[in-house]
Amino acid sequence: MTDVGLRTGGVVMAGGFSSRMGRCKALLEIAGSSALDRVVSSMRHADVEDLIVVSGFHHKEIEKEATGCGVRTVFNDRFEEGMLSSVKTGVKALSDDLDAFFLLPVDIPLVRPATLREMKKFFSSKPGLEAVFPAFLGQRGHPPLIRGDLIPDILKWEGPMGLRGFLEQHEASSLTLETPDEGTVTEMDTVEEYQELRSLAIRRDVPTERECLAFWEILSTPQEVREHSQVVGEVAVRLARLVKDTVQVDPEDLKAAALLHDMARTLRHHADVAADMLELWGFAGTADLVRYHMELPEDEPLLSGRSLLYLADKLTSGSRVVDLREKKS
Repeated sequence: MTDVGLRTGGVVMAGGFSSRMGRCKALLEIAGSSALDRVVSSMRHADVEDLIVVSGFHHKEIEKEATGCGVRTVFNDRFEEGMLSSVKTGVKALSDDLDAFFLLPVDIPLVRPATLREMKKFFSSKPGLEAVFPAFLGQRGHPPLIRGDLIPDILKWEGPMGLRGFLEQHEASSLTLETPDEGTVTEMDTVEEYQELRSLAIRRDVPTERECLAFWEILSTPQEVREHSQVVGEVAVRLARLVKDTVQVDPEDLKAAALLHDMARTLRHHADVAADMLELWGFAGTADLVRYHMELPEDEPLLSGRSLLYLADKLTSGSRVVDLREKKS
């Protein structure tokens, strides 16, 4: 079975009290959308076909928001019993012909569609697999992708630790997929976490420094290449600030591109490999800078993001900044 033929569902759990937040988390604004809308949108962009939102304590507000998102809801009348009751309510409402399904709490709203797509591909490539978990820098995150024929067993589960306890019973037939998606481990239980998450959401089109590190880890980028890239990043940012009155270049985007321009250095055509990987994960702007760091188009302006990264790379030999005349010699 290919990922194209994998029929998937998604359960968005929004039945809790939101007691530590003090207001309904599903309705919180994040970069112009509600948390619920962001989760639903990510799943739809990953071609998740059957979507269910589980409501509970805030069911009236959530059902209204879900209607606006065009997704159906089910009410968990046992929400006081905890997360497992919402899981059971949700999976019971899913179509019975699904190959697999995602389970995602609404307070983890920054998971990238690419993460869900890659998990589907990974799941399809591993016959006999019962669950896949995304991970970020070695830390397991959300959402798990669970085989559809486990739903009857979930509905019967009354063991310790809720869903976590159930999944631990199936650990031997589960795998973890490393991703460069910080959203898989970013949740908002408190007001402070919500404010941090909002700041992260504003710039989801540019890899964070931790996401850059995750790309390095996934590709096993050598340490000397990492050190070189860090220096290139420092030089690129300095160049961007020097010409800020002449050309508008985002220093943070340029820095991310510098950190990642050689991440696939051990592979053939490493610039294109890195750029293609960045595009796959939703970083189109960063990918464009990385693709041309070795050779600029003939008509490239003297001052542009591409040309600044190109120059910063040429000014850096190993982890040392050099004079261009020195490089020519």
